[in-house]
Amino acid sequence: MSSSVKPLKEVVRQLAETFNDPQIRELSYFDFYDDSLIIYGFPPNLPANKEGFKQFIYLLWKAFPDIRIIFEDTIIEGNKVAGRYYLTGTHKGEFVDLKPTDKQFRVNGMTVFSFRDAKVIERWNLVDMISLREQLGFQS
Repeated sequence: MSSSVKPLKEVVRQLAETFNDPQIRELSYFDFYDDSLIIYGFPPNLPANKEGFKQFIYLLWKAFPDIRIIFEDTIIEGNKVAGRYYLTGTHKGEFVDLKPTDKQFRVNGMTVFSFRDAKVIERWNLVDMISLREQLGFQS
């Protein structure tokens, strides 16, 4: 493994651990992201910048306080990391147009991160929202 690959793999591992830990995530999760962050694949009603990303993640944490991301594959090339993962959690609060159901879910997702100086500057996301809605008992 080249020396340039290992540090980004470690950054993504720490990013996931921080996201998964309710005790520290609000204090340090957003430190992994540069202030110039541009996001793709999040709700269109939010700004595609770091502030919009924060708004979305806070909604996620409120709706699914026990949410966890588990990376199954990470592929690193240059300054980009592609991750295939699944998310699990329990629906405890309102999310988008979904009222709390107290149901658990597991959905697949993929994210591509672009880094500069070990901070994310761009992030592309695909999450299986249809499966999430089905597992929470909502029909599209």
